[in-house]
Amino acid sequence: MQRTELFEFIRDTLSNAGYYVSDAYFIRSIGFDLVARRDNSLLIIKVLTNINAFPEEIAEELKKLAQLLGGHPLLIGLRTGAGILENGVVYDRFGIQAINPETLHGHLLEGIPLEVYAAPGGFYANIDTDKLVRIRKQQNLSRGNFARSAHVSRRMVRMYEEGMNARVEVAFRIENALGEQIIQPIDIIYGKKETLMNEPISEKKISTEHVHPLQNEIFSLLNQLGYTIVPLGKCPFEAVSKERGKILLTCVQQYDQKIKEKAKVVTNLSKITEKRAVFFTDKKGTKNHIEGTPLIIRAELKKLKDPEDIVELIIERRCKST
Repeated sequence: MQRTELFEFIRDTLSNAGYYVSDAYFIRSIGFDLVARRDNSLLIIKVLTNINAFPEEIAEELKKLAQLLGGHPLLIGLRTGAGILENGVVYDRFGIQAINPETLHGHLLEGIPLEVYAAPGGFYANIDTDKLVRIRKQQNLSRGNFARSAHVSRRMVRMYEEGMNARVEVAFRIENALGEQIIQPIDIIYGKKETLMNEPISEKKISTEHVHPLQNEIFSLLNQLGYTIVPLGKCPFEAVSKERGKILLTCVQQYDQKIKEKAKVVTNLSKITEKRAVFFTDKKGTKNHIEGTPLIIRAELKKLKDPEDIVELIIERRCKST
């Protein structure tokens, strides 16, 4: 499957599953390729032929971005360095779940649950330990009797009941012995959500050695207004700004010829993620927005006294752009 075919297949799968899917971002400097939303499910997706080409620093930023936006990162590929990605198996690359496109299709459109994950040594399944213990006791099975029926040792039964996961073939034998489902499905749609940086970060943490002076100045002004600034390096926006639950996709760039193309991507992302976006720049253009994303110049930002002033200005200029 060629890269363009891979993207078409993934986008068609997501669209047919009811997702609102972004354009494909074929931009080397961005750490993800697609964003898709369905109701309260937001997927931030990286597509690679070989998932081993996905570096750790990009994975860390993608996880950070997903946490900030209330989404879930997902890696879709065809193979690893060791071979192909098997159908129905969830892999891991630096803490990000990875699957092949057929697995995505089967899960979203055919309702096929995902129960198997790859780890060193083979394929494994997550066991619902509470359910395992409860059903074994309900059936009046001692650990020894149950171990014999599942063809495992008594020691292994104890370890499974204490939280150890099982090789997939053993997990299936345990289910057959109990006559009940005890494998926990793997969630690739929501995953585990965490809250990132509830407390404002200090100005020292905002400034970085290689940041453009305009960017440093804008971040400092936003911080003075009460915003937490989380700088990002592999996004079409330079940071996510937070203030009491409000999220701003924050772009900082000099007003030049490049800003229009960047704004197309940011506007598209803003619609998909349902988060407000804003451009902070050094001078005015002919409009107060660019490609639908509100524009605030440095001199205007310096005059604002309250974080709500920014939101009001964004809402006003976004309305005028529609």
